[in-house]
Amino acid sequence: MGVNDKAALVTGASSGIGSELARELAARGYDLVLLARRADRLQALAGEIAARHGVRCHVLAADLADRAQVDTVVERAQRALGGVPLTVLANNAGSGVWDLFTDVPRDIAQRDIDLNVTALATLTHDFVARAKAHGRPAYVLNIASLAAMLPAARFAVYSATKSFVLTFSEVLAWELRDSNVRVTCVCPGGVKTEFLEHAGQELKKDVGMMDSPEVARQSVEAMLRGEVVFVPGALNKVSALARFLPRGLRLRLVERSMQMAVRPAK
Repeated sequence: MGVNDKAALVTGASSGIGSELARELAARGYDLVLLARRADRLQALAGEIAARHGVRCHVLAADLADRAQVDTVVERAQRALGGVPLTVLANNAGSGVWDLFTDVPRDIAQRDIDLNVTALATLTHDFVARAKAHGRPAYVLNIASLAAMLPAARFAVYSATKSFVLTFSEVLAWELRDSNVRVTCVCPGGVKTEFLEHAGQELKKDVGMMDSPEVARQSVEAMLRGEVVFVPGALNKVSALARFLPRGLRLRLVERSMQMAVRPAK
């Protein structure tokens, strides 16, 4: 196995979109650092990917809601890779609770903010500094949500944090336009992953839900094309146009569509 010249750090890599992003990037020849809290799942995924694609896979167990751990992630990732430059940061880790804001415990809401906003901004800051220093083509891939454009009732914190990711990505892409770093923000709609269960949702009706491998494939392709904002799936692209409706009507339509698709988990 020769020395590679590109590598990716994928957060939230133990399942769902994150694990599929890892597979997609490995298929394109990237060495990987897989990050999540569940080390056992990461080890299993790393073994699978290394065997299938012949790339190096490193496992980094960390809780990105813990600021002390976040501060060392990019340094630890680069150390694990040795001389292979870190050229992709896939900020996929995220969480949300589907409930009325006032019924969500404050510590849970704060954890979502710490993970979805603070960790993402910190990792991006550290990654971009290193990427600009090594000078190779580099990419920040931020996974937001259609909720960034269409905030949903019972998802106040989640919608707001994903709106941050979208705005942050657009501004950062503009600021870095003359550098070697490109920024892409992906806004998926409903995806069939464990997120539903963790958010307290149960799928009631498959209304345009996408599979995570397809979302990952389209996301990586959009990143390599240099798209700044990307909505995967034709139905989601049409749905995104609802952001131009009057606020009250938009919120009502989004709430009804959510009620059609999911119910509170038992």
